Amino acid sequence: MTSQALSRVLRMFAVALPAAAAVVSSAPAQDPPKPVAPFTIAPPKPSPSGAAPFGAPPVQAPAQPPKPEPPKPELAKPIPAAPREAAAGSAFRPLLPAARVSLEGEADARTWAFYLTQDEAGADIELNVAYQNALVVMPEASRLTVRVNGERALEAPIASSVRQARLSATIRKGLLRPGQNTIRFEAVQRHRTDCSVASTYELWTRIEGAGTGLSFKSPSAALRRLRSIDDLPAVGADESGQTTLRIIAPSVPRTVAANPIFAVAQAIALRGRFSQPVVQVSERPVGPARPGTLTIVLATSAELPDLLGEVPEQARGNSFLGFISSSKLGPSTLLITGNSWQDIESIVETNLTNTVARPSNISRKVMDTATWHLPDAPFISDEQVLPFSELGIPSQESTGRRLRVRAVVAFPGDFYARAYGEARLYLDGAYSAEVRPGDSHIEVFVNGNVAATVPLNESGGSLFQHFPIKVPLRNFRSGINEIWLEAVTLTNSDLACGPGATLPGRSRFALFDTSALAFPDFAKIGLRPNLAATAGTAFPYSVAPRTALILGRHDAANYGAAATLLARLAQQASRPLAIDALASPSAVSGQPALVIGAAGQLPSGILPRVGIAENVRTTWPSRSDDVVVGPDSEGSAVFDAVIKGFQGRQGRPQSTTADTAPRTTDELRDRWRGSLGGPFAGYFVSLDQWLQRTFDLSFAQLRVPITSTTLYEPASGTDMIVAQAADPDTRQVWTAFVVRHEAALESTVARLTMPGNWAALSGKLTAYQGSQGFQVQAADTTSFVMTRPFSLANMRLVLANWMSSNIAVYALALLMACICLGIGTSLVLRRLGQQR
Repeated sequence: MTSQALSRVLRMFAVALPAAAAVVSSAPAQDPPKPVAPFTIAPPKPSPSGAAPFGAPPVQAPAQPPKPEPPKPELAKPIPAAPREAAAGSAFRPLLPAARVSLEGEADARTWAFYLTQDEAGADIELNVAYQNALVVMPEASRLTVRVNGERALEAPIASSVRQARLSATIRKGLLRPGQNTIRFEAVQRHRTDCSVASTYELWTRIEGAGTGLSFKSPSAALRRLRSIDDLPAVGADESGQTTLRIIAPSVPRTVAANPIFAVAQAIALRGRFSQPVVQVSERPVGPARPGTLTIVLATSAELPDLLGEVPEQARGNSFLGFISSSKLGPSTLLITGNSWQDIESIVETNLTNTVARPSNISRKVMDTATWHLPDAPFISDEQVLPFSELGIPSQESTGRRLRVRAVVAFPGDFYARAYGEARLYLDGAYSAEVRPGDSHIEVFVNGNVAATVPLNESGGSLFQHFPIKVPLRNFRSGINEIWLEAVTLTNSDLACGPGATLPGRSRFALFDTSALAFPDFAKIGLRPNLAATAGTAFPYSVAPRTALILGRHDAANYGAAATLLARLAQQASRPLAIDALASPSAVSGQPALVIGAAGQLPSGILPRVGIAENVRTTWPSRSDDVVVGPDSEGSAVFDAVIKGFQGRQGRPQSTTADTAPRTTDELRDRWRGSLGGPFAGYFVSLDQWLQRTFDLSFAQLRVPITSTTLYEPASGTDMIVAQAADPDTRQVWTAFVVRHEAALESTVARLTMPGNWAALSGKLTAYQGSQGFQVQAADTTSFVMTRPFSLANMRLVLANWMSSNIAVYALALLMACICLGIGTSLVLRRLGQQR
């Protein structure tokens, strides 16, 4: 054994022994385990379906060194959904915007807002944090810090790789305030033994929503009481980040209740600023409310006695909207009532809808992201320069191998820059003389895709000011975009990796908050179909005067699913949508339309309008996607099922081995010759690669688009289809959300509207396949929709983008222009030129 290998083994033992002691001392979860939802706020992973475009959906992971999956040791167990005090309903308040939040790399931080009532802010509160970290994290050099309203509330070593640990700290009186408060999780992590950049991707700490929150030392029924509509954000969320809006409406069987239900769901979601609103509609109360649940009673005055027992004095015979304390429904029940449904619609519009309404012709300045990211995302509608200080990125120094910072920005629904335009990142920073030139670089990721890479080539260190980095606008999309800036800095000590080399040392890289992200003016024109714009900003429904809604049935389940979707769309649009719930598709007249329901419930003829085969209504719900595996052919059956599923996603005809296996050597040779394209195929491949490197072109861009008339049929494992098309008669956009099973309508819609899934909608059709991810079909042809007054400057940008996307048309147009110029010149010279 060499001396270097011996040194490495001794170093591993040296860091492993204290880590083991730290693990033993960590407090394990005492309550029985309960699984939590799988959503994680983290850099997106590649879609299992392999579909390419919330860089464009489906979100892909950054190109980076291999990143192993987090280890799952047998001893690790999930912690319970909440501490035992949560059984009282008001003693524990979850804080995370999702089931878990991951802090990754050598240094990472997340900041978001939470809201408290006046009574909660003045109570005695304890902060609880449940977490688990990767096995390779060195406890002696890794710290977890939690800051509340900018003040450090908790700090501890990161030392719980075997099981989840719980930390707690008392929050001092006066630190919390009524209304908005901020919480920030910071992690500094170092690897036990490895000094490579690849090893930094193995470092992670997961904060678990089931055990992270505020515990009230003296809980009471009045503590969580909401006193006005302004207290709605204090409803909070459950341990998975979901806020449940329970709407109790005895008139659900009557269609007159539909529009008020949808108006209330949208307005409450906007006023409450909830990150994951889910609406449940019922005729009667259904069990006790859990944390993160708001109960809403929507009924006429005559229906109240059966629901409430004792009707409050202020609601007797009058229109009323406010919070009441009910012995049946709880201390913070939102009551909306009137003598008739017309009275209810009027009070909802006056006190809820109008308070959050925004004229569609007025651009917003920010897009609300406070419940999962602070500061809010700047809304970029024109040329704009954003300093890092405004994006929430402070000046900082890094002693590690990889520094990563993040920011979010938002673009409008008519953002059109798929092939033209560049943003500029003007970087202010420095790196030390120890940094190895050539091996170190700066990378920019947009929505998980590599957008720019710049090497650090100067030896002896460098201080740069307004160093420009080009970021193509094609990496951005309508709605929210997440940007990561990574600085990878390697030194000679990293290559030697001696004892203690992974510990923090001298600063290698400095980033200043005077750095700025500059966006140029971009083309603004709507596209149809474009699910990415609908998911990002609810376009075109966000600019429509009214929207038609077609449901599979007018019942509680369909109302709940539709209200959940409309709440999400309203949040993306930053304004409630005016909805007309219609009984038949024939009643739609000159409006964009939304179709929501189970496949078997939808009216005949509606699916082909959005590109889905009509037989899906009958065959899809009854089709069995399960694989029957026999005891003697388990391996081959699973293999065949995987191959068939892959072929189905790729759109290739399925075939069996018996059909394709060659019978002779000549057949085998011919098949390979045909698959390789002959002796000249290699030359074409080399030429295509050269074009891509030199001119950013490829033969694929020279293809003439072919319109496909084939209607979509879902592949195996598909739970939901989201399809969009322009109605051939009215040219208005129709978007259908079609669920396979009627019983899973509400739960499937709730999963789709989770932020991580919602951002994956793209193209003309997106098939949601549960744990398998998404299958996206790009639009064969698109049409433009004018969204702004005519402008030559804007049309120039639109034309430049369109020509860049259609190289073949551009080349033909250029060729024709040259021919016309030549003919014209010849004719002019023949008449006016000197003849000899």
